[in-house]
Amino acid sequence: MLESLAFVPSDSVLIMLFCAAFIAGIVDAIAGGGGLITVPSLLLAGVPPLTALGTNRLQAVIGELTSFVTYLWHREVNLTGLLLGMIATAIGATAGSFAVSLFPADILRALLPILMVAITVYSILSKRLKNVVAQQAKVSSRTFMLSMGLIIGFYNGFFGPGTGAIWMIAFAILLGYTIKQASIATKPLNLMGNLVSLIFFISISSVNYQIGLVMGVAQVLGSVLGSKVVIRNGDRVVRPIFITVTLLMTVKLIYETGTGPVLAFVTGH
Repeated sequence: MLESLAFVPSDSVLIMLFCAAFIAGIVDAIAGGGGLITVPSLLLAGVPPLTALGTNRLQAVIGELTSFVTYLWHREVNLTGLLLGMIATAIGATAGSFAVSLFPADILRALLPILMVAITVYSILSKRLKNVVAQQAKVSSRTFMLSMGLIIGFYNGFFGPGTGAIWMIAFAILLGYTIKQASIATKPLNLMGNLVSLIFFISISSVNYQIGLVMGVAQVLGSVLGSKVVIRNGDRVVRPIFITVTLLMTVKLIYETGTGPVLAFVTGH
């Protein structure tokens, strides 16, 4: 596909996307969900949809790598089972990417708003997410990394939206992590899933490198800032931002799912 090469952004568009990626980098480093900002910004800028998704993966990978390295540098990352989790996530994401062409995603698209509503409600009401001290784990780290890596990695490769939120809730429920610990632990695993997806988009020539690298620079700046906010303020800032992001994602998904059938009825298609 040559659509990624055909789109040449103006300087004003690049500045707009740089600013969007900077804000997204801050949000992503704290609670995930930066794609809520970057994908609509890319589409608004006129980037073709498939190229927008591929370019978004490129800048997201740069941002998540920056956050991971920042947390690692400050010794905030729990390395127990991390390599196994990243390998399992890569396998799951690869399988999910191949499965896209074999199975329709309509069922997941219909169920996702329900899942996001459940995550949002749980985030607001759960006492576990209010804890500032880690709780007793329900499964071993090895079991968690292997099973969740394969399952959530597959979902990320197959569909994608809300992956960060799903990871964070899984860490909190199954391993007893605080919301701050869950936010940090999610980064390398989400990074691996997005990297696999990026390779797929590169293979079909659906990445605009000029835009992706400009946004990537902004992601580096935003990710460093957001990571330091998490390190200094911890659960106090992560939980409200996480709830806000999941709530916005839920509203967006419900709107898209609900308006699709209505538009089809009105237009007769």
